[in-house]
Amino acid sequence: MMNIKRVISTIEKNYIFSNLKKGERIDGRDLWQYRDWSVKSNVIASAEGSAEVSLGKTKVITGVKYDVGTPFPDLPNEGVCTFMAELLPLASPLFERGPPNEQSIELARVVDRGIRHADCVQTKKLCIKEKKAVYIIFVDIYVINYSGNLIDVGGISSLTALISSKIPEGKWENDEVVWTGKYLTGDTLVNELPIVSTYGKIGDIIFSDPSLPEELVCDGRISISVTEDKITSIQKSGYATFSIEEVEMLSKKSMEFGKKTRKDLNLWQYKV
Repeated sequence: MMNIKRVISTIEKNYIFSNLKKGERIDGRDLWQYRDWSVKSNVIASAEGSAEVSLGKTKVITGVKYDVGTPFPDLPNEGVCTFMAELLPLASPLFERGPPNEQSIELARVVDRGIRHADCVQTKKLCIKEKKAVYIIFVDIYVINYSGNLIDVGGISSLTALISSKIPEGKWENDEVVWTGKYLTGDTLVNELPIVSTYGKIGDIIFSDPSLPEELVCDGRISISVTEDKITSIQKSGYATFSIEEVEMLSKKSMEFGKKTRKDLNLWQYKV
């Protein structure tokens, strides 16, 4: 769980827990109800692709940039896509300036794992010349306002930024990269749309899309990324345990949430 510097009173925790036992949330939702999504693309003029995504009051801005470098020796014909997350102090009094901490590293890695294991980014199409030159794609996630469940928002924001990308196309001539004047776009780069769903657990009660107060009192949480037909990653944090039956139930929930989110948000509309 996040290493927070806020103490939740016993009264507040008991109030949250008592509501959950009745199938209610302190913000009026039921146990499996998500807050409202808001998605905008191309919000950063200097980025190759970008997105601003909100879930309730949680807001994240993600930008895509690129560089050209040499491929890894064991992947001579594949480019690289790397993720970074920064928790800006303006987003929450819980965040401090400084190098990446456990919270930002967890956010970047969980989002990265769900996308990478889904074969989402077509890394072979990022190859300019085998063993010589490939694109290195940087997906940078910036938290603008923290009100719980950064992982799900970071996942949607990253996908939207990648889909809206427009990267100059290069070819290999005379032992160097020459730009063609054309572009690689999101429908070329992105193959799958893995959707991550995060669940909190307090005592024996499990619920989706934890808000900030709920995150602060959670015993643990679990994030499950899914494509249309398979699970791509599962990440648990905190000291809560999840039984096999609970994981199977949440996996089915994630498939349902994923299908609904793809339909409702229609992320492919943001391709250029």
